Amino acid sequence: MINLLNCGLFSYCKDDKKENQDSIMPPMSLGHGYLFAIADGVGAYEGAKEASLLAINYLSKLAPDEIADIDSVFISIKNQLSNLRELNSKFNRSATTLTFCYISNRNVHIGHIGDTRVYVRKESKLVQLSKDHTVHQELFDEGLFTKKELKELDGKNTLTSALSRVVELQYQKICVPVSEVISKEGTLDIYIMSDGAHYFWEKRPRFSLNTLKNPVRFAASLQRRIDKDGPVDDYSLVATKFLISKDQ
Repeated sequence: MINLLNCGLFSYCKDDKKENQDSIMPPMSLGHGYLFAIADGVGAYEGAKEASLLAINYLSKLAPDEIADIDSVFISIKNQLSNLRELNSKFNRSATTLTFCYISNRNVHIGHIGDTRVYVRKESKLVQLSKDHTVHQELFDEGLFTKKELKELDGKNTLTSALSRVVELQYQKICVPVSEVISKEGTLDIYIMSDGAHYFWEKRPRFSLNTLKNPVRFAASLQRRIDKDGPVDDYSLVATKFLISKDQ
């Protein structure tokens, strides 16, 4: 059995004069689990907000058996993005990232494309479960540069994959047994952050354990950090805490 204990979230635009191109889905009860997500519209193309909303709206209408078929989810959203051209011809190349989690008492299922990140709390640290689809990540994976060397190079936020009618699908499917990430207290803390949020977390990945264990407190603390330094992009967070108990 799984129960949602706590949730902290936010989604803000980088500039109040512009549109927030991120779209979020707070934890939604679905079957015997919970589904939540963040989609970050790719601002380089017209229709970024419309694309991120389309992805989230599609997820919100899925049945429990449909969310398990991650391949079908991404293919269907890609196909539906073609419909945006009918709304506005300028939306021809609209694109969005999409990262979603479906949590049951057995497994953590993750569908991921782009540079939004999924983290799980392990004691006093957040461990990244997803992998960025960016130029920097590819250079690191190929062994051409170390993470330290990459900090001096451009291209950190250059995407290599996204949901778009004109981009080949390259996404990540992850299934992690709950037994591998559950705490001693029987709780599971999962965080999804768009790049505008995890940029500030990775600069100084440290909060007190009490803050890390409380999604509402975590969200408030991270938002204060972003507001203090000034956002670099639209920034969104969905932080969750679940209680997992054995099947009766």
